[in-house]
Amino acid sequence: MRSIWVNAEALVKNRFVLFLLVSRWVAAIVATMYHARFLLFVNYDAAHDKGVLTKAFYFVTGLGHESYAVFFILDGIIAGLLLRRYPPAASASRAVFRHAASLYLILLPGLLVGASLDLAGSRLFGASGVYTDFPAFSVLSLSLTTLLANLLMLQPFVVPNFGSNSMLYLLSYLFWALILLFALVRARAPLVRGALCVAVVLIMPPQFLVWAAIWLTGVALVFLSEARAFRPPPLLALALCGGALVLSRMLGSMPSLPPAPFGELVVQGGFWLVGVGFAGLAWALYPRRSQDAPAGLASPAIESADGWAGQTASFTFFCHFPVIMLAAAMGASLFDDVLMQQPVAATYLRFAALVATCIAVAAFVTRGSAAVARALAVRKHVRA
Repeated sequence: MRSIWVNAEALVKNRFVLFLLVSRWVAAIVATMYHARFLLFVNYDAAHDKGVLTKAFYFVTGLGHESYAVFFILDGIIAGLLLRRYPPAASASRAVFRHAASLYLILLPGLLVGASLDLAGSRLFGASGVYTDFPAFSVLSLSLTTLLANLLMLQPFVVPNFGSNSMLYLLSYLFWALILLFALVRARAPLVRGALCVAVVLIMPPQFLVWAAIWLTGVALVFLSEARAFRPPPLLALALCGGALVLSRMLGSMPSLPPAPFGELVVQGGFWLVGVGFAGLAWALYPRRSQDAPAGLASPAIESADGWAGQTASFTFFCHFPVIMLAAAMGASLFDDVLMQQPVAATYLRFAALVATCIAVAAFVTRGSAAVARALAVRKHVRA
């Protein structure tokens, strides 16, 4: 209990670290709301009530991909702080290993818990149609081959996501963006670096390139902030970030987009603008001289992201789908809950309960994962 109060006090003192943690939670909750809304509510065009509350609800819960952009910026900031803490000339591999390990701390329990929930849901409540009538959400590829490929972060390049864990492709994007950046940093010859960049552009799918660019914006923000004393005014940065959010939502809801693939590139460009806008806000709040702190900015920021609160937010962000699918299938089978209902008070209550359940499951899983990690560390220490 004492450590919790100490960490809370440290967060209050470090405004930027608190900003990172709160932003991580906001991104996780908005992403969860985005997917829960698609199952529980009709599309906005089919809603009978289009009052202010309904418009605000659909606008906020429609910011799913924008929340992805925010999360990628946050992860890029943590990666940038790690790379700055362990310079390439000294031990860049140490920084890469630590950050990759933090991604696997989400992936491994996520695969285990997700498979358990998917198997239980599809076998006990398969008649509900949740696992079959919504292929955009859930393709239950619970094969051993898919599992092994997901363990190697090969989704969605080679195999689909494992089970209904439809957000795992973003985890893979973060992993490979980190690996490719490390390879680029370690390549000393400019010709090799150029060849690597060309190969990535030619081989990797366009969607990966967009999200990798967003992530790299977060990495670059750290080095820019440490090299320059200038900071944009926070209110201006906030206004620009809000404007990018509104513009991205307008682009995503345009009735007539250019033909493929240009229309998709326009929408993806909106997500990149949101990432840049949020990076500008983070730049405005970045401490002017983080090296004045005893442990620097890297230690508290990384500890916050790797701590229980940060890991719970990350697990909620990446692994909420199996919980949503199971809860929706259970409600449809046991209580005859109709999916995709009109926005009324009862549906809003179901929605809030579903989002809270996702967070509670994430908190339970990350608490258990931390206990297992501590037990393994103690056993290793005793054997040594």
